[in-house]
Amino acid sequence: MTSQPAPEKLARFTDLLKLLAGYAVALVLPALGAVVSLHTHAFRATPLGLSFACIAIVSLISGFGPGLVASISTAVSYAYEIAPDNLPFTHGPREIIHTVIIVLLGIAVTYLCERQRIIGERLRIALAALQLKNDGLIEAQQASSSVAWTYDTQARLIQWAEGGPPIFGRPFASLSRSDLPMELVLEEDRPAVAQIFDESFASGTPFQLQFRSRMPAGEVRWFESRGRPSPRQKNLWRGVTLDITERKNAEMALVRSEKLAAIGRLSATIAHEMNNPLEAVTNLLFLCSADPSLSPETRAYLSSADQELRRLASIARHTLSFARPRSSGGPAHTPGLVEAVVEMFQPRCASRGGAIQLLRNPDLMVAAPADEVRQMLTNLVSNACDAIESSSGLIAIDVSAGDEFATIEVRDNGAGIAPENLDHIFDPFFTTKPDVGTGIGLWVTRELAAKRGGDVLVATNGLPDGFHTAFRIQLPLADQST
Repeated sequence: MTSQPAPEKLARFTDLLKLLAGYAVALVLPALGAVVSLHTHAFRATPLGLSFACIAIVSLISGFGPGLVASISTAVSYAYEIAPDNLPFTHGPREIIHTVIIVLLGIAVTYLCERQRIIGERLRIALAALQLKNDGLIEAQQASSSVAWTYDTQARLIQWAEGGPPIFGRPFASLSRSDLPMELVLEEDRPAVAQIFDESFASGTPFQLQFRSRMPAGEVRWFESRGRPSPRQKNLWRGVTLDITERKNAEMALVRSEKLAAIGRLSATIAHEMNNPLEAVTNLLFLCSADPSLSPETRAYLSSADQELRRLASIARHTLSFARPRSSGGPAHTPGLVEAVVEMFQPRCASRGGAIQLLRNPDLMVAAPADEVRQMLTNLVSNACDAIESSSGLIAIDVSAGDEFATIEVRDNGAGIAPENLDHIFDPFFTTKPDVGTGIGLWVTRELAAKRGGDVLVATNGLPDGFHTAFRIQLPLADQST
């Protein structure tokens, strides 16, 4: 035979002591109540009140059995106190009836107290289970960065669940509970969100929507809200709102990577197909230029055509390198590159009523290929040309050098960059010019600079008077001895 564990034996022994103590109190306490009631002037008007109170206390603490014993003890004690020389059952019929009535009343009190004790115990169990579920809900909300809510469509009141994390960057107590908190939704998302709410509330169908919200610090985060009507109260909706910023960022990163891969494949195909006709046209121009009967003017035209074809071939090679990056050489001298870009974009800028001003252009040598430096600078100047909007438009290019880096700054006095776009301008495929922009120019520029150990920075404050935006290309200075 296996012996019971020591803690279990101790628990059984403790329960037995409690039971014996309960019965002992059931015998003694009602008797003391009877004695005090019959011999104390204050209790003589209601002699049974104190005794029944004792019965109730015993029943509530120890249960029905001790309460029944307390009822009998009360009846016997009163009979003994009234006629101590006779036992209760030797009294006359009147005394026996009194004794039976006391016992029955005591049993009734015991029964009521036992019912109350059972109801109280069930209530405590229910409250404990409810608290356990509430704790689980709080833990689930905290772990999933979500908050549950209920919304009454008739009273137009929203109630946030207890313990939800402040996913909107502020405590829920500070938010208005009257009507839907549309102030949390980014302004451009509000019409679509309001339409989904109206349609769901009108039809009684569940909804699932995504929206953006601006945090108090200015950060924009993504959220998803789901809700459905209560089956018992049609005007009451229950739902949950989750912070899905990380998931959304991962989805957008995946989409960007797929787009970039597609662009890489397309770029390689286009560049390859361009090379064959380019070589043929270049050869034909060479043969034409060998004709001794050509006039000097025609030779000049052929020379210009040859230069443009070489530039087109360079673009094709660079497009191919976008799909198949190579660690090409360098270094590159910046003066000629900067002047060539200025000369190329000056007519385009003039057509918009603006001008390009070259402030400083020292003789610097950077550790990057000339083609890459030209492409970076071309992307920035092209964007600056698109930004200027009036005849007073001005683009300023300033080249300077520090101890380790050369800086090529392109600033303009155009429309500027909206604060909410500053964190996204270097993201691939992000553009504020949907009709003409592809959204990869600034991304390619930063990628090229980073590949050479540099960076591209943007500034919208602290600029010279009149200028609103400045982009700075920082590239390592090349070793002058190479």
